[in-house]
Amino acid sequence: MKQSDKVLEFLRNNGGQITYEQAKNIGVSTITLSRMNKLNQIEKLMPGVYIDPIELGDDFAALQYRFSKGVYFRDNALFLYGMIDRTPSRYEMNFPLSYSYSQKLNVPLKIFRQRNDLYQLGITKIQSPGGHWVNTYSVERTLCDILRIRSDPETIKQAMNSYVQMEGRDLRSLLDFAEIFNVKDEIMNYMSVLL
Repeated sequence: MKQSDKVLEFLRNNGGQITYEQAKNIGVSTITLSRMNKLNQIEKLMPGVYIDPIELGDDFAALQYRFSKGVYFRDNALFLYGMIDRTPSRYEMNFPLSYSYSQKLNVPLKIFRQRNDLYQLGITKIQSPGGHWVNTYSVERTLCDILRIRSDPETIKQAMNSYVQMEGRDLRSLLDFAEIFNVKDEIMNYMSVLL
């Protein structure tokens, strides 16, 4: 099988997206990816990430590939969980405090950094709109984050209302995160009114 055929098969089976690393794992060279891009067989979404031109690019997954330590944060997490009705205007990712990154970003990405012990709390995976698995924080951690950083009041209200209607919500975990992030009183106020 030709390398270009391997790429096309991979794209068909993996949501229309391939990275340098994935290409290398299936025995495809970066030269093949570059050649296919020049022939408009694939499209470069960002450095190291290519998509099938017919597919809509999954920016959430592309950013996750590019910034593997990034965790979708605040409004992005709420959007991924379906807890708010608007698409965020920029991407927000949280990183460990020691993380260094290039200042030259071609995407609307807001980078947050946090002490490692707090950064690691509540990391989970969720499917992006394009069907790829990306890192985000648990719903409970996310609710505490939006209160801690004082997000838009309408966003907080909508997120809290969505949470109380969710199956499988974990109030114990919510209170544990609320204590860690010093928002226990605010969480208790919302939950006492909504539950």
